[in-house]
Amino acid sequence: MITDQHLRTFAAAGYLVLPGLVDERLLAAVDAEIDALAAAEPAPTSQIGPHFYFRAPDQLPAADAALRDSGALEAAGQLVAPLPIDHGLDHIQIALNIPPFPHRPGSPHIDGHRPELERPASFTLLGAIYLSDETEAERGNLWVWPGSHLTHQEYFRRHGPRALLPVSGQPGLLDEPPAYDAPPIPLTARRGDVLLAHFLLGHNIGGNTSTDTRRIVYFRLSCAGHDQRWPDTFTDAFTEYRPVARAVS
Repeated sequence: MITDQHLRTFAAAGYLVLPGLVDERLLAAVDAEIDALAAAEPAPTSQIGPHFYFRAPDQLPAADAALRDSGALEAAGQLVAPLPIDHGLDHIQIALNIPPFPHRPGSPHIDGHRPELERPASFTLLGAIYLSDETEAERGNLWVWPGSHLTHQEYFRRHGPRALLPVSGQPGLLDEPPAYDAPPIPLTARRGDVLLAHFLLGHNIGGNTSTDTRRIVYFRLSCAGHDQRWPDTFTDAFTEYRPVARAVS
């Protein structure tokens, strides 16, 4: 499933979009699960842009099954083998982007950083299953800063793995923000595609000027033993990505 070219692409860009990995049977079950959740806890009628639900995996069994039964978790595992990988922060995130939301992100963020934390709530890999077609920009797309996982690695080597806690993981708020080698891009994908992204990859939510609410399911995955090696994963981006490291060595 994951080829040597995938490994090299992930090493350089920090992410992969794998087409058509999740079949419609699994997707339809996730849709029904989200429909029930949104009916029980609807977004405010005035809400536009991002709206999130966070639930434990056992509270979203269809979403968890889509991760496991589609091959998405297997693909994630091939990036970090022989380390086993599973849910890291014990939640699944349902992310909506409600139109009309004319927005373009100006800078990235990294998940898991807040000033009140003693250490970042880090993990290994951000996975996602697309429930909407996002084949063009302005459909609620996730924006990424390609290669920024390596830029952030260098920043953490100089300043330590807690350096972004005071700015909530937003390098753009630093007095001297890092310079990125490549401009940000909106990711394009179709329903059933899977995103696998390095946890140090800078990203942010984009605008949605379509007529449809964008839906995506995010999974924050960690390798076994991550809590013991987490500082190293900030200063060596491929600490837990042994196949990726070998592919570019």
